[in-house]
Amino acid sequence: MQRNGLRENQSALFSFLSERHVNVKCVSHLHATMEIVLVTEGILHMTISKTEYDIPAGYGVLVAPFEVHSFHSASPNHCHVLAFSKEMVRHFFEFVKGNVPTSHLFAVSKAAMRLSEELLPQSSNTADYMRAEAVLAPLCYDAWRGCCFEERETPFDDTVARSLEYVNGHFYEDTSLESVARAVGVHPVTLSKIFSRHTGVGFQRYLQYRRCEHAARLIKTTDASFSQIAYESGFGSIRSFNRAFQAVYGQTPTEYKDAMNIV
Repeated sequence: MQRNGLRENQSALFSFLSERHVNVKCVSHLHATMEIVLVTEGILHMTISKTEYDIPAGYGVLVAPFEVHSFHSASPNHCHVLAFSKEMVRHFFEFVKGNVPTSHLFAVSKAAMRLSEELLPQSSNTADYMRAEAVLAPLCYDAWRGCCFEERETPFDDTVARSLEYVNGHFYEDTSLESVARAVGVHPVTLSKIFSRHTGVGFQRYLQYRRCEHAARLIKTTDASFSQIAYESGFGSIRSFNRAFQAVYGQTPTEYKDAMNIV
């Protein structure tokens, strides 16, 4: 089943994403990509792998692949979120592949912060890879120098990364554990065990989150009806959409839209 109207560019999203937020809030989620969050004003509260951080302006956090994290805005803040795949920073990825951060917080050098402001000034940017690489190199160095790391006990499993990549590109279809297992070449039971072991969440929970995340983005940025949003996000009915959205966000789609002050 193909859905075209409101579908986002998944290949661009997987490689590089730059977004600026004010007082950002986001439920617990995870990525196959790495993520660096820079705080430019105020204090941002985040939870990463069950550790809570109050991140002041001038600091950042590194979120490694498969780390569950969430954003909270107890006080006013501005932040810059950079999500990027291994193709953007090969050498740094190889380091993170064998080492996991035990402290995610790091001081951002003035030079790196200035580059992010000058080269990625827009609220959203997914295409300019030359600029992205120029920004990411000094930030990854700051993270490598400032965060604390320890050797991974469980080897980094590429099957999970390929599974997440597949889900990110096909969540709007009739995607299931079985279809993803076929795509990555493993048995569904094996994929389920690997997925839960490496991410800490079940496959169905992640698929539900990914669909609701896309739906929430459409609610905030379009005037599409809830029925169209449900269809474009991979839900079979408006009832299943409402039930899943409330389970993920703690609000119905209508309540979420009202809270965003969207008319």
